[in-house]
Amino acid sequence: MKLILISITTLLIFATPVFSELTVEDLEKIRSIVKESEDRLKGDLKASEEHLKGDLEKTHSSIKASEERLMKHVDDKFSEMDKRLNMLSGFVIALISLIVIVVGIPQVLMVWRGKEERTQKEQIQELKHEIEALKQHIASL
Repeated sequence: MKLILISITTLLIFATPVFSELTVEDLEKIRSIVKESEDRLKGDLKASEEHLKGDLEKTHSSIKASEERLMKHVDDKFSEMDKRLNMLSGFVIALISLIVIVVGIPQVLMVWRGKEERTQKEQIQELKHEIEALKQHIASL
């Protein structure tokens, strides 16, 4: 068992990969592989970036179209509400006018009749004074 362990250890120590070194050609191959990978990654990044820009432009135009539709809808709703508000204010003005007419005309008539009654009362008072004066004049004769 010891013999096997020692022989395996010796073989592992003196194995060729242990003494191998990288040559200039090997380093150049590694550099070229790394450079190719970098170039491929840069190309992929540029393609992804262009794809994302395209998606961003599509999204931007979609958002803009949606915003325009929303603004049109809101404008339509506001104009509809404006029409309703104008109609409602017209009804309120008509109702106020009707109330003024219904309450105001009888009040004007009552005031006009009151003036007539006052003038009649004044005339009656004047006639009473004249009758009194005539009675006194007849009594003094």
